[in-house]
Amino acid sequence: MTDILNFLQYKNEKLEGELAKLFERANSPACRVDALIENKELQLEDHKLFLAFLAYLAQHELDAKTVFQDVLRLPKHQFEANYEMEWTQVIKLSVTFLTILRTNDVNSYKQFMD
Repeated sequence: MTDILNFLQYKNEKLEGELAKLFERANSPACRVDALIENKELQLEDHKLFLAFLAYLAQHELDAKTVFQDVLRLPKHQFEANYEMEWTQVIKLSVTFLTILRTNDVNSYKQFMD
Protein backbone atom coordinates (compact mmCIF):
# COMPACT_ATOMS: atom_id res chain seq x y z
CA MET A 1 0.00 0.00 0.00
CA THR A 2 2.83 2.41 0.77
CA ASP A 3 4.23 1.77 -2.71
CA ILE A 4 0.98 3.02 -4.21
CA LEU A 5 0.98 6.10 -1.99
CA ASN A 6 4.62 6.81 -2.84
CA PHE A 7 3.80 6.50 -6.54
CA LEU A 8 0.88 8.92 -6.24
CA GLN A 9 3.01 11.37 -4.28
CA TYR A 10 5.78 11.10 -6.87
CA LYS A 11 3.27 11.63 -9.68
CA ASN A 12 1.85 14.74 -7.97
CA GLU A 13 5.33 16.14 -7.34
CA LYS A 14 6.29 15.54 -10.96
CA LEU A 15 3.11 17.25 -12.19
CA GLU A 16 3.70 20.20 -9.88
CA GLY A 17 7.23 20.58 -11.28
CA GLU A 18 5.93 20.46 -14.85
CA LEU A 19 3.28 23.07 -14.07
CA ALA A 20 5.87 25.33 -12.48
CA LYS A 21 8.03 25.10 -15.62
CA LEU A 22 5.02 25.72 -17.84
CA PHE A 23 4.12 28.85 -15.85
CA GLU A 24 7.70 30.14 -15.95
CA ARG A 25 7.65 30.01 -19.76
CA ALA A 26 4.19 31.57 -20.14
CA ASN A 27 4.37 35.32 -19.87
CA SER A 28 0.67 36.11 -19.51
CA PRO A 29 -2.40 34.49 -17.95
CA ALA A 30 -3.82 33.86 -21.45
CA CYS A 31 -0.67 31.96 -22.46
CA ARG A 32 -0.88 29.96 -19.24
CA VAL A 33 -4.48 28.98 -19.92
CA ASP A 34 -3.71 27.89 -23.47
CA ALA A 35 -0.74 25.87 -22.24
CA LEU A 36 -2.82 24.26 -19.49
CA ILE A 37 -5.62 23.22 -21.80
CA GLU A 38 -3.16 21.85 -24.37
CA ASN A 39 -1.08 20.01 -21.74
CA LYS A 40 -1.51 16.28 -22.21
CA GLU A 41 -0.66 15.56 -18.55
CA LEU A 42 -3.79 17.33 -17.33
CA GLN A 43 -7.20 15.93 -18.00
CA LEU A 44 -10.68 16.89 -17.03
CA GLU A 45 -11.27 16.16 -13.39
CA ASP A 46 -14.21 14.09 -12.32
CA HIS A 47 -17.28 16.31 -12.50
CA LYS A 48 -18.36 15.21 -9.02
CA LEU A 49 -15.05 16.44 -7.62
CA PHE A 50 -15.43 19.70 -9.54
CA LEU A 51 -18.98 20.21 -8.23
CA ALA A 52 -17.84 19.41 -4.70
CA PHE A 53 -15.11 22.04 -5.05
CA LEU A 54 -17.67 24.61 -6.23
CA ALA A 55 -19.82 23.77 -3.20
CA TYR A 56 -16.76 24.20 -0.96
CA LEU A 57 -16.11 27.63 -2.48
CA ALA A 58 -19.74 28.65 -1.98
CA GLN A 59 -19.67 27.42 1.61
CA HIS A 60 -16.61 29.58 2.29
CA GLU A 61 -18.14 32.50 0.37
CA LEU A 62 -15.41 32.51 -2.29
CA ASP A 63 -16.11 33.46 -5.89
CA ALA A 64 -15.12 30.57 -8.19
CA LYS A 65 -14.16 32.88 -11.05
CA THR A 66 -11.83 34.86 -8.79
CA VAL A 67 -10.21 31.71 -7.40
CA PHE A 68 -9.62 30.32 -10.89
CA GLN A 69 -8.21 33.65 -12.08
CA ASP A 70 -5.93 33.91 -9.05
CA VAL A 71 -4.56 30.38 -9.43
CA LEU A 72 -3.39 31.39 -12.90
CA ARG A 73 -2.22 34.88 -11.97
CA LEU A 74 -0.61 34.60 -8.53
CA PRO A 75 2.65 32.85 -7.67
CA LYS A 76 2.12 29.41 -6.12
CA HIS A 77 3.18 30.40 -2.61
CA GLN A 78 1.01 33.51 -2.61
CA PHE A 79 -2.05 31.62 -3.86
CA GLU A 80 -1.63 28.94 -1.20
CA ALA A 81 -1.18 31.58 1.52
CA ASN A 82 -4.22 33.59 0.42
CA TYR A 83 -6.62 30.70 -0.04
CA GLU A 84 -5.15 27.92 2.13
CA MET A 85 -5.62 25.52 -0.80
CA GLU A 86 -3.17 23.32 -2.65
CA TRP A 87 -2.17 25.14 -5.84
CA THR A 88 -1.70 21.99 -7.93
CA GLN A 89 -5.17 20.67 -7.12
CA VAL A 90 -6.83 23.97 -7.99
CA ILE A 91 -4.89 24.10 -11.27
CA LYS A 92 -6.30 20.68 -12.15
CA LEU A 93 -9.81 21.87 -11.34
CA SER A 94 -9.27 25.05 -13.35
CA VAL A 95 -8.71 22.93 -16.46
CA THR A 96 -12.19 21.47 -15.96
CA PHE A 97 -13.64 24.94 -15.38
CA LEU A 98 -11.97 26.43 -18.45
CA THR A 99 -12.86 23.52 -20.69
CA ILE A 100 -16.52 23.70 -19.67
CA LEU A 101 -16.53 27.47 -20.11
CA ARG A 102 -14.83 27.35 -23.49
CA THR A 103 -17.17 24.62 -24.74
CA ASN A 104 -20.46 26.06 -23.47
CA ASP A 105 -20.01 29.84 -23.45
CA VAL A 106 -17.33 31.22 -25.73
CA ASN A 107 -18.14 34.84 -24.84
CA SER A 108 -17.72 34.22 -21.10
CA TYR A 109 -14.51 32.34 -21.84
CA LYS A 110 -13.16 35.34 -23.77
CA GLN A 111 -14.17 37.69 -20.94
CA PHE A 112 -12.45 35.41 -18.44
CA MET A 113 -9.30 35.57 -20.53
CA ASP A 114 -9.27 39.39 -20.61
